[in-house]
Amino acid sequence: MGGINMARRKAAISTKVLNTLVPKKEEKSKDFQTVSKEFLRHCTIKGLSPDTVKFYDKELKGLFRAFHELEVSLADVNAMQTEDVENWIKYMLKNNRAVSSINARMRAGRTFFNFCLKKEYVEKNPFEGVHQLKKRHTIGATFTKKQLERLLSAPDITQFVGLRDFAIMLTFAHVGLRLKELCSLKVQDVIFNGNGEVNIQQAKNRYARRIPMTKRLKTVLKAYCEERGILENDALFVSVEDDPISPRTVQERLKHYGHTSNVEKEVAVSPHAFRRTFCRLKVEAGVNLFVLQRLTGHSDLEMLQRYVQIYGKDLEQAIEKGFE
Repeated sequence: MGGINMARRKAAISTKVLNTLVPKKEEKSKDFQTVSKEFLRHCTIKGLSPDTVKFYDKELKGLFRAFHELEVSLADVNAMQTEDVENWIKYMLKNNRAVSSINARMRAGRTFFNFCLKKEYVEKNPFEGVHQLKKRHTIGATFTKKQLERLLSAPDITQFVGLRDFAIMLTFAHVGLRLKELCSLKVQDVIFNGNGEVNIQQAKNRYARRIPMTKRLKTVLKAYCEERGILENDALFVSVEDDPISPRTVQERLKHYGHTSNVEKEVAVSPHAFRRTFCRLKVEAGVNLFVLQRLTGHSDLEMLQRYVQIYGKDLEQAIEKGFE
């Protein structure tokens, strides 16, 4: 007689049975502020720019204050519901907050809760399915060529401050850079060989770009650099104390010349008004959109397409066609 072949029993207990015997550990809830700090630390380690980290910090604090006012529990991020987000949007609109501000805070909130989702602090992102609010696509005011010349004629270029301010405004006008980009320029970023160029290293999108100089800008920057001389720091634009110029000082100086030239009565004078004017003049001159994107450092074409829609000459050129 053959013996019965008995299969050897597995040593390990099945997961199903084990789960009935050993209760799952209850995970501690994570409060909003604690996770916010963890998220910001993650952003820093990830290598996001200080401005981006500052943006998330500001927007998350704004969310915290608003949810607190709406009496939404923040003791556990997993308790946050989509309904809470929708109520927050209604609250913001009721308090006449700008659509752009609400959308910016929503982007920050969505990114924050995506982080929570990856960390398994939440089961679902409460911002999921909540769409950005629609807003009017407008372009801020720009300078006319006459207004631009009035501003550029305002500084007293026989004085160091006047020459510096003239060089700053002309750089804004002829390069189309942002305020932070201008204040981050170093002496070595300005090249006078050949036609000359300005190399923007501290760009918003982290992609350095090269901007050829106009003849007028090359002449003015060369004169300014000679007057600036050799200093202990390498900042291109400096104060009378030879310290790197601050963004606030630049804004105040522009406002000063807006007042003395009376341009401020017609258009708010700011670094971004110079940038918008640069874009408008290039579009009006027929500069290729992709070339303009490289000059301005825009990450996508959406904003530049608005300039084309408003200032492009194709409509005027097309309207008579077909009637000849």
